[in-house]
Amino acid sequence: MRTIATLLSLWFLVNTGIKAAQTGSKCGNPQVWSPMVHSMRIVGGAEATYGSHPWLVSLQNKDSHFCGGAILNDRWIMTAAHCFASLSKEFLSGLRVVVGEFDQRTEDEEEQVFLIKSVLVHERYHHALPMSYDIALMELEQHIRLGPRVQPICLPLPNDSIQPETRCSVAGWGRMKEKGRLPAVLREVQLDLLDPAKCKYVLQTVKSSILNQRQARPQPAMTVLCAGPEKGGKDACQGDSGGPLVCLAGSGGGHWVALGVTSWGKGCGRSWGNNSSRAPSRRGSPGVFTDVRLLLPWIKRKLREAYEQQQATTLSKLCSVRDGPVTASKGVFRNPTLPGDHYDNNQLCVWSISVPPGYSILLEFDYFDLENDFQCRYDRLTVSVGTHRPVGIFCGSVLPGPVLLNNSQYATLLFSSDINRARSGFVIRHRAVQGHSNLGCGTVVLLEDQTAVHSPNYPQFYNNDCVLRWVVYAPQGHVVKLDFADFYLEESDGCLYDSLTILGDVEGTEEIVVLCGGSIPPSVLSYHSVMVLQFSSDSSITCRGFSATLTFISHTELHDQDTGVESQREGLRDHQDVLAANQQHVTSYVNLDAEDPVVQRSSSRALYYQGDVDHKISKDPRLHMDKGSDDEDYSGEYSRSGK
Repeated sequence: MRTIATLLSLWFLVNTGIKAAQTGSKCGNPQVWSPMVHSMRIVGGAEATYGSHPWLVSLQNKDSHFCGGAILNDRWIMTAAHCFASLSKEFLSGLRVVVGEFDQRTEDEEEQVFLIKSVLVHERYHHALPMSYDIALMELEQHIRLGPRVQPICLPLPNDSIQPETRCSVAGWGRMKEKGRLPAVLREVQLDLLDPAKCKYVLQTVKSSILNQRQARPQPAMTVLCAGPEKGGKDACQGDSGGPLVCLAGSGGGHWVALGVTSWGKGCGRSWGNNSSRAPSRRGSPGVFTDVRLLLPWIKRKLREAYEQQQATTLSKLCSVRDGPVTASKGVFRNPTLPGDHYDNNQLCVWSISVPPGYSILLEFDYFDLENDFQCRYDRLTVSVGTHRPVGIFCGSVLPGPVLLNNSQYATLLFSSDINRARSGFVIRHRAVQGHSNLGCGTVVLLEDQTAVHSPNYPQFYNNDCVLRWVVYAPQGHVVKLDFADFYLEESDGCLYDSLTILGDVEGTEEIVVLCGGSIPPSVLSYHSVMVLQFSSDSSITCRGFSATLTFISHTELHDQDTGVESQREGLRDHQDVLAANQQHVTSYVNLDAEDPVVQRSSSRALYYQGDVDHKISKDPRLHMDKGSDDEDYSGEYSRSGK
């Protein structure tokens, strides 16, 4: 029977069962889902379902829609800078923000209308191609009443990995075709993200003559991303400006984040693959969106400053506690500063740690209490090597074990919180340590060099109720190879008790193999430059454990040894078959049946560290001309505001 070991495993692994009942409003989780017809296209798009985009708002002038926006919290809306011809009180007094809007011909069930208190336009907004920093925040006069069809959207985190070709969604009341009519009912379309290099190249072809004229001047920064098919047919259009491009982030279904703000495009739904062979007036482009990830610090800073002004405080930082570079050999991170307080909502704190060569970074948790969520989507602490190689993500209220970043001179701690349910935070001690050490059970160990690994106490018997995790990063262009010298773990059907799980990624989506029993396995290769090893034991029967060696193989060497690699992987499969025949199961994917639902839920992810283990499932505003026209006015041709 699994007891403490099961709970320890839950600390390391993400549950994928039923979500915990949540009170209050959470971002990025619509309570109404739209049966989107994927083949239909707001240019030729599909009608949405009321409530399927609960964060979307309609910005109106004299009861006429001209731009969209996204709810960030109960007082603030994110939209596009180019939606505003003026920031004067006279101009803003004529505008209305409608939330809970769906059918503009009728008053919808949760519809609410607000006046605008203030508008913050990015200081570096530039209306010309590529319309850099096209983002603004609107503060409403009163608080939004949140409900099933009125919910905030999540902001992405800087380290959210949303890859090119990810399918995202944009919705609005914009034109259904170039120079077409505005619909009364909300429509939606799905668009695939473009690779950034391809996006930049296509935008250079949109209006090469003007770009050539501007080459002698400093070019505005690229703060945009692109989405949409090369053949055209799917796109946002005039009237959709300011609305969010939302994409799923996180694992296990994830949550929606506003990755972009609808900004501009050449035409609506035009093909753009052969722009160079067309006259400038006939060229097209994918949809162009302000990249929210790049401007996240600005958003957080503006929200923080506004909050602090309301609270009559003097601080004006992203983080209410001191963050930034840390070079001291030891110290303490606290958030909040005073015990008994709660950390603030909408925080983004980043600590960057550096230690001298020859030292490692050790993090030890004295106190930890963040909002609990089964995927750490809301309030979370991320520990990374540098800025882009995560070692773990922590949430909940169970005290994590130490994190040892072996021979790593640089580390980043990133804390973020959402709009509600703040808890009492954390106290973390950091120090520089010498030597290549392994602290034993409960530790997360980073390895970036070729070395030996073994179970705790090896060659003596390992402990009961032990969980130990190694995150291995090979140099770029290499894979990780694990060779076993000795192996003896408790045998069990499906390796449900004592086991060594080998993963191909830190998120835990690529499970390579789960090992147990008394036979030495063949070599194991990672899929990419990262390999994660997780050893766990239950509360009874211990054995000698394992000893293995980690080496790094370059892609070139791997290519030269293709036959040998396939033989190794085939050998691993044969090893599994033999053990299965002997009831000494070694499986690539554990057969998780209903007899042990806790184990089943805990087996799918390995990046997130969840607490609360008992909770197991746990001028008018149309500033620019019609974007679809052939007019050569540079600022007017492309924008997606207006009617």
